[in-house]
Amino acid sequence: MLGEKLMRLRKKQGYSQQEVADLLSVTRQTISNWESEQGVPGIDKAKMLAQLYNVSLDDLAENDVEVVTKEKSYKDLHLLSYLIGKTCILECYDSSLLFDASNSSKVKVIDVNEDWIKVEYQRTASHSLFKKESVIKLIDLSDVNGFEIMEDNL
Repeated sequence: MLGEKLMRLRKKQGYSQQEVADLLSVTRQTISNWESEQGVPGIDKAKMLAQLYNVSLDDLAENDVEVVTKEKSYKDLHLLSYLIGKTCILECYDSSLLFDASNSSKVKVIDVNEDWIKVEYQRTASHSLFKKESVIKLIDLSDVNGFEIMEDNL
């Protein structure tokens, strides 16, 4: 899971494996091994990767945080930062990447930066009809089409 996350983050930033390797002073094969789950970066390199990809070290390392990416475009962070801590309905260009069929697009915004919006939502747990589980996702801002703040936040 970390390997796929590293590959998505690298591609989102437009880096080749060699470019990342050069920035981290490792070989291209090392980057390839990390992305193919044949190894993991040490804490020092993981910190460098988190900085390079503009995510927290926790978000990079946590298996419960999924990365959803799309091509980069400009978003106004002043307005988006207002959403932190709020519950809203998030509209995305490809909502199938974000939510399962049993869930609406109602999310709580945890954090926003120039590349990502970190959200949390509830969904029905697998193999259960009633049990809910919390899901945290990092969503590429390029995939966000709009939002509607829920009335209980006003």
